[in-house]
Amino acid sequence: MSSRGPLLPAENLVVEQGVSAGDAWVTVDPANIKQALQSMKDDGYRLLVFLTCVDHLADASRTWPARYELVYQLRNLETKDLLRVRAFVDGDPPHIDSVHDLFPPANWDERETYDLFGVVFNDHPELTRILMPDDWVGHPLRRDYPVGGEVVEFSEEHQTWQTAPEDA
Repeated sequence: MSSRGPLLPAENLVVEQGVSAGDAWVTVDPANIKQALQSMKDDGYRLLVFLTCVDHLADASRTWPARYELVYQLRNLETKDLLRVRAFVDGDPPHIDSVHDLFPPANWDERETYDLFGVVFNDHPELTRILMPDDWVGHPLRRDYPVGGEVVEFSEEHQTWQTAPEDA
């Protein structure tokens, strides 16, 4: 972080801000995500390092504003500052505006987040699966996704090889 600290978006866009483990972060209302990220880009945060999602469904460590936390990690290439921009969304499916037009690499990150968490990015040019097969049902990184549901069939030799001897 530079000696003056990271620049923050306009005060009216920030819901909460802080530092965790040396990383600066701000929370913005999801309805203002494009405006907040445009403000950050205008202030020098021109690189979207990554976009991801956290599903807080079973996290009782604190009270969360909504089930899904979208995380946009930005870098200012001049000052080397990093800033994490967070937005919390609910819904089934959850919705938030796409930022692919501000940060072109977000196109892929938004598709991945849609594929694995089911977050719908409004006005995305091609919001389709990117990792899972097109006919896949559900979103495997959601905490309510059933785990261990696929049966794996083995050959007779492999099944015997994996099984402990009768006298063990």
